[in-house]
Amino acid sequence: MPVSCAASGCKSRYTLEAREKGITFHRFPKSNPALLDKWRRAMKRATSTGELWMPSRYQRLCSLHFQQSCFDTTGQTKRLRDDVIPSIFNFPDESQDHPYFIPDIETLKRKLQASEDSRVQKEKELRNAKDREKRLRQTCCSVYQELRKRNLLCVQLEESLQPYQDIALELFKKPDLEYSAQQRLFSLTLYLYGPLSYKYLRKEMKLPLPGSKRLHQWLKSDCKGPGINSTVIEALLEKKQAQPYLYSRACIVMDTIPVQQNVVFDSQRNEFVGLVNLGAGGTGSAAQEVANEVLVFMLVGTTGHWKVPVAYFFVKLLTAEAQKQLISHVLYELSENGFEVVAVSMERSPRNEDMCTLLGCTFTDPWNPQTFFSLPSNDFKHYVIFDMCYELKTVNNIVEELGSLLGPDGTISWQYIDELMNIPRSARKFPQLAKMPLLANKLSNTVADAVKLIQEVKCQEIDYSQATVNFIQIIDQLFDIFNSSSMRLQGNKGSVSYFNLEEKLQILQGTREYLLTLMTNDGDFLFQTSRGWSINGLLVNIVSLSVLLPWLLTEQEYVTTHRFSTHYLKKFFSSLWTKGKSKASPTAFQVRCAIENLLSQSRFIDTDFNSEVVFGDTSMDQSLCGYRQNISSPFADTSIELPDHIYSSNSLSMAVNNSEMYIAGWVVRKAFSQLSCNKCRWALVTEQHPTDFTNAYHLLQVKGGTVYYVPSNGTIRTVQIVDKEVNRMLNHGNSKYSISVFMLQHRTLLALGSADIFNLKDHIAQTELGMDNHHFQLVRFITSLFYELRKSYIHKTTVANQQRALAKQTLARL
Repeated sequence: MPVSCAASGCKSRYTLEAREKGITFHRFPKSNPALLDKWRRAMKRATSTGELWMPSRYQRLCSLHFQQSCFDTTGQTKRLRDDVIPSIFNFPDESQDHPYFIPDIETLKRKLQASEDSRVQKEKELRNAKDREKRLRQTCCSVYQELRKRNLLCVQLEESLQPYQDIALELFKKPDLEYSAQQRLFSLTLYLYGPLSYKYLRKEMKLPLPGSKRLHQWLKSDCKGPGINSTVIEALLEKKQAQPYLYSRACIVMDTIPVQQNVVFDSQRNEFVGLVNLGAGGTGSAAQEVANEVLVFMLVGTTGHWKVPVAYFFVKLLTAEAQKQLISHVLYELSENGFEVVAVSMERSPRNEDMCTLLGCTFTDPWNPQTFFSLPSNDFKHYVIFDMCYELKTVNNIVEELGSLLGPDGTISWQYIDELMNIPRSARKFPQLAKMPLLANKLSNTVADAVKLIQEVKCQEIDYSQATVNFIQIIDQLFDIFNSSSMRLQGNKGSVSYFNLEEKLQILQGTREYLLTLMTNDGDFLFQTSRGWSINGLLVNIVSLSVLLPWLLTEQEYVTTHRFSTHYLKKFFSSLWTKGKSKASPTAFQVRCAIENLLSQSRFIDTDFNSEVVFGDTSMDQSLCGYRQNISSPFADTSIELPDHIYSSNSLSMAVNNSEMYIAGWVVRKAFSQLSCNKCRWALVTEQHPTDFTNAYHLLQVKGGTVYYVPSNGTIRTVQIVDKEVNRMLNHGNSKYSISVFMLQHRTLLALGSADIFNLKDHIAQTELGMDNHHFQLVRFITSLFYELRKSYIHKTTVANQQRALAKQTLARL
């Protein structure tokens, strides 16, 4: 568009004709405000509001409004001289009389409209300023009120968000990288505990909260803290690229453990441990609460013999919704890296069942349950499997509570099992019945065989029920299928392969139909009553395993089903309990050190963290073929009671003289409260009569009966060796180093060797790999229990030896 002159009444335009006439166009002196003001006044041009007109940077003034002396024509270009002012204008003649007349109506309208527009603009600016000031005063507390009106804020969510109510909403408008630690933790907490509330604030209220990808990054961490461990996943990815067959498929095991509400300062990393921690993006906030639980995710290979914790979180007031979000992010991270998580194993609790429902599972219809779920980002199916040890205990409790059930082949009565456990010792003519009261699991095939034996000899002290025997055998058979651990074993305890797949599937289908036909004494199906939850877990597991086995065997030679249990994670948890205090929970610092130590031992990561003091007595393999289950002991409490102020006692003297026997009895009592393997339990005791009952304080009396047991020769032999090794290490060892349970176990195993002192026979090798067998596990277990008993004495003696050595060094220098 041609440039036109900005002077009033001038019609000059920058055209070819104007250039031929020598008319030039010149810019306004914007760089010289004083000269620009003179030009504006000389032009006498005003706006519609009467203000002095201000030219834009695109407007020009033609050369017709300047004197010839204002131009410099010495060069090739016609230029204006400095500080010249336009003076030639064609202004209309002004009347010399005073303007007594009223201006025309159009001028008044323009001025009124300009004034009205100015007022509206000023009011808008004022309103915006007030809104900005109001937003600056708005905090998250005002958001809570809005969520409460929409019924999007439950009591538990509000309690979790209480520490963040003072955060100003205006701060969320900053870029993501400028979010404070408090804002990050608020966003993570709201997203995990109330995703609907988070979506409403972000979409409807337009609160600039971070997106899901940013939150996922905040949930990650390195090997040094809680969160999704990216270092472990990278290590797994390298192993997967080298050996894809062993590391491509896995099962994820999840569980929680309570921790003490204790906060300690880690000076090495300059951080507090024990606060709520959801990952690297949620640390460093002053509003962090003290955690009371830790949620751990452990990845277990379905083919390779590996297991590793991939994520853990310190939480407080954990909900099913929060668990759902956390496991979704863990599975998403594994899926993005190419891992196939075929199953999710957990203990069946109300919170875990609600989480599965939120993920898309349906357990309400026992005939057609949906036992899998998929993430929104893909269609891969993750099957849910509940812990079989817990399910077996649940079925045991419900039968004991109801007293009897109606099966397809008759009445299932708990009375038969109860009477079998209480047969007088004099009536026991067969060694198979001698140790029935010592069984940890009463729904085992051992009990069924005992009942059948009684029927064969026609024992008059107990009735026989084929329906009860069938029920026990079916449950025990199902338990064995779900706990197969080695391809070397035969039968139901062996691995599942292509050759026995059809047989296993038929057993699973038959067991499912059998469970669905169980009825109460009122004639109602058990699964339709309020106690139907007792068999729901078994039904879910049967459906999941029936689908998983054929699928896995398309690419695997065999499947060991114990990899779908919480066995490994429970063993890890058992190593965290405070020594000597079975009911005391570990601290968050102990949990973190334990996980780091486990990762270091598994060689997935290298860590220079020295956790010898905190974690020196902890190992995943310390517990024997199980985990700390707090099983009720079958023995009565027969401890020695002495009156006050009695400093000499014959009873105490006799106990001291038989200290090894007495300690062995104490070890057996502690072992029976933690040990779940029936054959290993039997190996710890014997029915041999003591030669002198007056000194036999190691007698183990069964509760509610007249049956007595004594520690077996293998138990006593192990205790003697451990005691001898402790004394040898204290008297002849280096005083600079303390005695650890690992060192004591190593020396005890060297002294005992591989001789079958417990008379376990074929049961020794019935483990996953056959190397760390039941014999070695029993020796380690007894050694750890003895160490627990003598720990204070060992520490006291070690300190005394160190002080004695220090005194000798000091005196030698004098």
